[in-house]
Amino acid sequence: MARGEEPLLPRRSGHIGLSVTATALLAVATAIPLTTPAAALEIFGYRIFGEDEAEPEIGPDAKPYALDLDVLAEDEDIEDLVRRASRLWREREDPPPPSTAALLNRVRAEYARIVGALYTAGRYGPVVEITVAGRDPFEIAPDADLPTPVPIEVTVDPGPAFTFGEVAITGRAPPPVEEDDVVEPSDDAAALQSGELARSTAVLATERLLVEEWREQGHPKAAISERDAVANHPTETLAVRIDVNRGPFAVFGPVAVTGTERMNPEFVRYMTGIEPGQPFDPDTISRAQRNLRQLGVFSTSRLVEAEEVGADGALPMTVAVAERPLHAAGVGATWSSVDGAGVETYWEHRNLFGQAEQLRLDARVGGIDSVNAEDFNYFVGASFLKPGVFTPYTDLTALVSGERNVLDTYTDNTVRARVGLAHEAFDGLTLAASINVEAVKIEDSPRAGEFLLVSLPAEIDWDRRDDELDPTTGYRVGFGLEPFYEFQYGNTGVIAELEGSVYFPIDDEGDFVIAARAAVGSLVGAEAGEIPESRLFFVGGGGSVRGYAYRGVGPIENGEVVGGLSYVEASLELRAMVTDTIGIVPFVDAGSAYSSSLPDFSEDIKIGAGVGLRYYTGIGPIRADVAFPLDPGPDDPSFGVYIGLGQAF
Repeated sequence: MARGEEPLLPRRSGHIGLSVTATALLAVATAIPLTTPAAALEIFGYRIFGEDEAEPEIGPDAKPYALDLDVLAEDEDIEDLVRRASRLWREREDPPPPSTAALLNRVRAEYARIVGALYTAGRYGPVVEITVAGRDPFEIAPDADLPTPVPIEVTVDPGPAFTFGEVAITGRAPPPVEEDDVVEPSDDAAALQSGELARSTAVLATERLLVEEWREQGHPKAAISERDAVANHPTETLAVRIDVNRGPFAVFGPVAVTGTERMNPEFVRYMTGIEPGQPFDPDTISRAQRNLRQLGVFSTSRLVEAEEVGADGALPMTVAVAERPLHAAGVGATWSSVDGAGVETYWEHRNLFGQAEQLRLDARVGGIDSVNAEDFNYFVGASFLKPGVFTPYTDLTALVSGERNVLDTYTDNTVRARVGLAHEAFDGLTLAASINVEAVKIEDSPRAGEFLLVSLPAEIDWDRRDDELDPTTGYRVGFGLEPFYEFQYGNTGVIAELEGSVYFPIDDEGDFVIAARAAVGSLVGAEAGEIPESRLFFVGGGGSVRGYAYRGVGPIENGEVVGGLSYVEASLELRAMVTDTIGIVPFVDAGSAYSSSLPDFSEDIKIGAGVGLRYYTGIGPIRADVAFPLDPGPDDPSFGVYIGLGQAF
């Protein structure tokens, strides 16, 4: 896939972002679904728009309290653990309980909260003493007259740290035959060994592991039949005995569907990929749930197992769904002092014929910085997606679009039509191929001309990242190959690209991650002047070498940057969490485009370096990067600012 072209892979992926160069002082992009009103927006703790929430009213019977929490431990981690577990501590500055009874209920529940938290740290002999106005909270009547604020004293002696003594497990599943059935133990589960710190989380994690091992081998109703955990206080050890009941072996039974309105329930059943009689496998359920989510039709979708395996050994399944609105629409606006203003809109039908067929119409106008409409950028397009072609994991995609882009070195006018298939072979591996036809007219360039290109782009995407927007472990490799024939000059050639990224967590929590990316591309079979300039390679911008302008790095002809027949790129980042919501990312990028079909490195590699700020939200990190070109040319910006959703790669 040539850089800048639409990806073949239709399943939702990618980043939302914008870039600002040194002279583009401000750029803001919005996309507002017409069906969803926005109440407020808050970023970094500051409310951008919307009303502040009203302060809750405090009733006349409310009971403010003054808390004195004393943890008798020199270990700050234990003290922090107790404070996090204590609701009285966490809510001490919140509105007070509405009555004496509510306050007493909160106080009495403190014992279990604190003791349970200490168990997770291997403390099985704690002493927790609580008084309310100097009295035992269990001896105070719900309507007692208490002073205001109510004095509450909590004293916690966590006791010694216990280690695991004898650990006995019976009924464990045998080693699996299939590699896919291997269940890797979590760090907590691996810690259930004699001599290790006796964290309660290790026992619970091991129980989940034992059950999942049997489920992976076709026993859906495996359960822990008995657990004994006995603390020996003189030896400060915890003896653990766990017995597992594997339950019956099962196959998938009939699949029922509930909650459909416009969707065809038989198609929903088909898209799960679950075949009755197939051996039960949690991986099949996970893939079915992911496939249903990717349809984009449901606000919620769940696969529910029957309570019991039938006498015939079959486990019935139920797909419970709730459909999203049938249509969606959005509008957006952008502005920068360099590119001018822009507006965009889209309309989407999510379920044309009852089988999640999607039709989307897009239109954009950009570069509005003058009254001359010929200087504007335009795009109109219609795309269609039909899931479940041939298999539940194969999509048919089609696109028709027209666009005009007025760039510094050339103007591109392109009409394109594309139809193709994308198939998810298994979790993480997606294959795609299509037929592409495009007519291109290049203006305002020494390489001006008209071109007609027919190509067969194909892609392989192998994605083993733990998260799409904020990966901390794993890797991703993408390879694209696009054979083409250009009719104007009669050239037959191929465009090839290879990109990979890898992520190494430095610590167990993933708060510090080294991320690296590299990419290389080549166009063979045509001279640079005999292929549309929009199909040549450029480097620079937020997804490339930061610090340089978008498509601002490439071979130089007559003092102007032009497209090349090959390119290389590399990026290195250190992603460091500073708080639970704030991170910093120092980074360095390097790359260049070349006039030859193979990188010859005779032209300088451009290097950009900088630092980014990350604000972590529930939908992914908000990214703000500032980068500086280390070897700027006369037309390069002095710095670049890049803002988006998700990590840079």
